[in-house]
Amino acid sequence: MPTSPIIETERLLLRMAEVDDAPAIVRYFRENREHLADSRPTMGPEFFTEGFWQSQVHAANAEFRTDRSLRTFVFEKADPGRVVGNVNLVQFNRGAAHYCVLGYGLAKDREGMGMMREALEAALAYAFRELNMHRVMANYVPWNQRSGGLLRRLGFTVEGYARDYLFLNGRWCDHILTSLVNPHWRDEG
Repeated sequence: MPTSPIIETERLLLRMAEVDDAPAIVRYFRENREHLADSRPTMGPEFFTEGFWQSQVHAANAEFRTDRSLRTFVFEKADPGRVVGNVNLVQFNRGAAHYCVLGYGLAKDREGMGMMREALEAALAYAFRELNMHRVMANYVPWNQRSGGLLRRLGFTVEGYARDYLFLNGRWCDHILTSLVNPHWRDEG
């Protein structure tokens, strides 16, 4: 059984949630409900409960153990009890593909500090070195220029435009499709 990783940067810890983190996760999503709404599916009332997140912890651990995803929350080292973001690598596809999809979010009061870039650089290094992904895909809504700029700075290449790609916050949204390829992928055949 793989060990749950703790990805460390200068200022941050990225790790899978534990059941005891449920109150901090609920707080993060409550405080950032409006800020994150346009980039997520509609969040019903159960989404903002500790019970929901306790069950999500178990589901995320099961997905990681079976090589299907790595869902992490971002904590500042200076305040390790507070969730300030999330970074998810999901939809693992092995075989001939070796790719996954990247999703992320950051607390509104932490934007503009370079934290998401720091978190994503570490998560991508883990995806390429430890998970041996060949390709990481990330998609963003065209109006989210901050996210688009971040992906460009990280080296992602725009590959296309998808109309009505995801149903977010009650409406279908177009997305710009991007990817980053691992130049050091290993055939572990």
